[in-house]
Amino acid sequence: MTNREVTRLHSRANFALFITSYLPLFLLIIFKQVITNADYLYFSGITMEGIINLSSRFGISIILLVISIFGFIGFYLTIRNIEEIAENGVPVKVKNVNNKNSEAIGYMATYIIPFLFEDFTGWFESVSILFLLFIIYRIYVNSSLLLVNPILSMNFSIYEMEYEINKKQKNGMIVMRNNNLQEDSVIKIYEIGHKLFFAKNVI
Repeated sequence: MTNREVTRLHSRANFALFITSYLPLFLLIIFKQVITNADYLYFSGITMEGIINLSSRFGISIILLVISIFGFIGFYLTIRNIEEIAENGVPVKVKNVNNKNSEAIGYMATYIIPFLFEDFTGWFESVSILFLLFIIYRIYVNSSLLLVNPILSMNFSIYEMEYEINKKQKNGMIVMRNNNLQEDSVIKIYEIGHKLFFAKNVI
């Protein structure tokens, strides 16, 4: 890890990670909107009035459903590719480590739950939440929130660590499948952002 340009994930990978971080919220919004507008769930032919009604009553649900499907597929492909590439990561020795899995709970409480109390029955509310999500996305991809993902945390653990490489002490955040990382462990790290790494155990 000499001085060089920071390796970053492709924008599509960042987008996929962001979408899956909000996937629980998106599913709840879809469920809430469908239940609220259940009386309008019938097919009366393809008319302009029907299209307008569908857009106003279920527009946000349709948008969120489409991006959720593509986001989840992208998430799966991203993680699979990173795990393969991480086999060629740089070996480092862990000097100090702190488990940060609780960050996912805080993320849900701060960024997800408040949206559940919004009303999604009109265009203004739907456009507003999409605008807010865009702002959060721009912040998300340039911060350590990239690793704070409730879906990712189901199978991976997040750590803040100090490590030694070439007799130098450095620090960063990592995500890996090992849920019991200890000091003095030797792991391979693959850079995915500024001081953000995907890690694998060295066997």
